[in-house]
Amino acid sequence: MADDVNTSIKTRIERIRQLSHDNRGSTEWYEAATLAQSVIYDTVGGSHPIMAALENALKSADWQRAVAASRAVAALFDEGALKSPRLMIAREIEGDILDIAQAQAEAAEASKDAAHKQTHLGIAAFLAGASIEDALRRLCDARGLIYETQRTSISKLQSALYQPAKQIEVISQSENKHITAWGDTRNKADHGRFDEITQTEVVAMILGARALIEKHLS
Repeated sequence: MADDVNTSIKTRIERIRQLSHDNRGSTEWYEAATLAQSVIYDTVGGSHPIMAALENALKSADWQRAVAASRAVAALFDEGALKSPRLMIAREIEGDILDIAQAQAEAAEASKDAAHKQTHLGIAAFLAGASIEDALRRLCDARGLIYETQRTSISKLQSALYQPAKQIEVISQSENKHITAWGDTRNKADHGRFDEITQTEVVAMILGARALIEKHLS
C-alpha cells in the first residue's frame, strides 16, 4: 500500500512539472498548484508553510506565485524533504507501545492461570487501542481534519478520516471496518470486561495496528 501511495505521488510530481512550464496557461498552472496541494497534504500535511503560499496564490489568481510554489513542491520532493518528522517519530512511538502489547499477548498465551491470562489480554488490548487512537489523531492533524479535541475516541477519529459522502477517505472502507472491531476490543479493556477478550482478537488487533501505522505513518 505504501508503494502505491509513493507511486501516486511520483506521478503527480511529474504532472506538476509538465503543467508548470512557462509556456503553459492559467488553467494548467491552476491544475499544477492544486496537484501540489494534494502532494503536500499526502506527505507533510496541510500545516506545512508552502501550503499557505499555494492557497494565497490561488485565491489571488497570482499565477507567477502559483507556478513558483508548484515548482518548489517538486524541488522538495527531489530533495526527499516531503516527509513528516512528526509522523515518523509517531510511528516509532506507536511501534514501541505495540511491542509491549505484543509481549502481554504472548504472556497471556503462555499463562496457565485463567485470571492472569485475561489480565494480560486486557492490558494488551488497552495498549494497542491507545496506539491506534493516537495514530488516528496524528493522521487527522496531518490532513487538517476537524475532530473534537477534548473528547476523542477511536470511533470519532475514524469518522473524521472516513467520510465517503464528503469524498474523504484517508483510510479505506476495509480499514474502517477493522478499526471498528479494534475499537470494540479496546472498549472491553477500558471497561474491565477482560473475560470477553479473546487471544485471537487481540493478536489480530496488534497485527492490524502495525499494518495501519506502517501504511499511514511512513
